[in-house]
Amino acid sequence: MLTKNNVIQLYNDGLVIHWRRKKHPQQLKGEYDPATFEVNIYTQHLLSEHDRDMTLLHELIHARDDRKGLPNNRTCSPRVEREAEATYQRQPGVLALIKEIYGI
Repeated sequence: MLTKNNVIQLYNDGLVIHWRRKKHPQQLKGEYDPATFEVNIYTQHLLSEHDRDMTLLHELIHARDDRKGLPNNRTCSPRVEREAEATYQRQPGVLALIKEIYGI
């Protein structure tokens, strides 16, 4: 699961989250770009607050995996989806920390 320590490390390393009002050409809700160490969240594709939260967790998991040098399929993988859901359900403090340090 994504941990508070992971989130703090990503923040300290300079991970940036951008909120994009435009639509993504492939209808993605979010994407992590390892070249710029940025997460883009496409608000036009989000269906709810829960959808936003799951997208944030999903993209931060990709960023964490990239920083750890783990193989990282940046598309929607079942493993990342399961981990995001588990983090959401079992570690609500992680999402609260993301919202606090990124001002969401």
